[in-house]
Amino acid sequence: MNIFKLKITSPEKDDFLMEVEMDSEGTYLELHNTIQQALAYDNTQMASFFQIDTLGERGKEIALFEMSSEDDDNVNIVAMDVSMMREFINKEQAQLIYVFDFFSDRYFNIELTAVERRRVAVKAPNVCAFVGETPEQIVMNFEGMEDLDLDGMDLKSATKKDKDYDFMDEFEDDSDEGPKFESLDDYEDIL
Repeated sequence: MNIFKLKITSPEKDDFLMEVEMDSEGTYLELHNTIQQALAYDNTQMASFFQIDTLGERGKEIALFEMSSEDDDNVNIVAMDVSMMREFINKEQAQLIYVFDFFSDRYFNIELTAVERRRVAVKAPNVCAFVGETPEQIVMNFEGMEDLDLDGMDLKSATKKDKDYDFMDEFEDDSDEGPKFESLDDYEDIL
């Protein structure tokens, strides 16, 4: 059996380091679940692995869910649960990133540091080392949003705490064209 030794680092936390060993026949979903559990992250959030080329550009995506249809010819996205580790990382292609916060495009760097030949497989990914401060899973960065043109909408006064505020007031719909409906049953009558 080939055992992959992976080094996981964070570009935003210099002291963060996690080392994982796993069977080369293991899936990316197993690695994903191991990372999520070790860091106490909410595993309902989207996440993906990406191959990285020599220029540091993202290549093939190993996504948490199958997102293409039968008609879709996008061969650049595969699902974690059917993708084995050996398929997308090796000595020649030793770099991956693991995007865990899609909103802010935050990720971990993953590097294949060694491949060991063993007689006994590793049943599940094993966290061998873990040091440093864990990055927060989701960070919403609102800096610079005050410069956004939101068509005169005052975000400071338009809050849920303002009992007189109705978000529908922001939409101007003076159109009297078309039928009026009081319920969904009225809509069925015109079909």
